[in-house]
Amino acid sequence: MSLWQTTKPIFGDEVVLRSIDWLENFPWRNESTIKKEKDKYRISLQAKDFSPQQITVKTVDGFIIVEGKHEEKRDEDGYISRHFVRRYALPEGCPPESVESSLSSDGILTITAPRKPVARRGTVIPVSHEVSNVISKL
Repeated sequence: MSLWQTTKPIFGDEVVLRSIDWLENFPWRNESTIKKEKDKYRISLQAKDFSPQQITVKTVDGFIIVEGKHEEKRDEDGYISRHFVRRYALPEGCPPESVESSLSSDGILTITAPRKPVARRGTVIPVSHEVSNVISKL
């Protein structure tokens, strides 16, 4: 029996599963959930390291832009500063002026925009008539 047949593989399923778990729980990963419901559009975003004064939510050119920033501050390991920017396309039927946001006590930023039904009306397009300048000979 050779050495390859008697030893366990170095990169087995257990290592792969641990790697996937580590990636999914990446320490500075900002997860967001987007729900596009019939009557509203909702984004939930993890922002536990920021206060409401450190977060800006605005609409620009059909996008919702969320920015969080805090200056350097002391934590258990030393000093840290954080900054993130997320941009989400505002769906059709969501007026930019209707977007609202709130930060829960457990650090979840929720952004909502009511969806108004898009009126799909028919448009009558007039047909113009071009007159030819050609004079016919009789």
